[in-house]
Amino acid sequence: MSNLEGTIQFAYELTPTTGPIIDDKRFREIAAWRSILQSLDLVGQSPERYGGFAFGNLSVRPQDEQQFVITASQSCGHGALDAEHMVRITHCNLDRFWVEAQGLQPPSSESLTHAMIYNCDPRIRCVFHVHSPEIWQVRTLLGLPQTPVDIPYGSPAMAMAVNELFEANQSRPLVFATEGHEDGIFAAANQARECGGLLVSYLAKARGLLLNG
Repeated sequence: MSNLEGTIQFAYELTPTTGPIIDDKRFREIAAWRSILQSLDLVGQSPERYGGFAFGNLSVRPQDEQQFVITASQSCGHGALDAEHMVRITHCNLDRFWVEAQGLQPPSSESLTHAMIYNCDPRIRCVFHVHSPEIWQVRTLLGLPQTPVDIPYGSPAMAMAVNELFEANQSRPLVFATEGHEDGIFAAANQARECGGLLVSYLAKARGLLLNG
């Protein structure tokens, strides 16, 4: 298993589909927030960061479904979000470290972590995972819950650590940091605007702290 940013560490089965992965309204909302987060360098791709791998992923779980839709692996490196960049996660098995998905591209390397977040609380319908050196650097000052430093990204241990974190922190929506996954920040909420708004707010708070030394 590789531990490089963006590398898929679970086994998966991808069923190609020509039908819509997500409805137009939710797609436009996710695409809009992805564009905003990209402009703030919270998702994207840069030769100077993480070995040149793309970083960040967004997901949404429609109100009437248990399945969820997530941006495909490495898709945040593209300039604009296309419909083919969306993947539906139809089943996850943490014991087998296995994911079943529908779409045209491989699912995000953080799909199991997103799945565990949704499993923790049915009120959560949207999850944004970004990389922010600024928020991450002052995560303790911001009072953000954190997964342990020895837990790598995209692993079964990360999924279990997220479960424990949500049990220990009952407030919703919730923003947390991954101490063992450099710059990793997650926002989980009922709606995309809550996830996006919280991340922008924490970025502003982080910059304020850093500017004041």
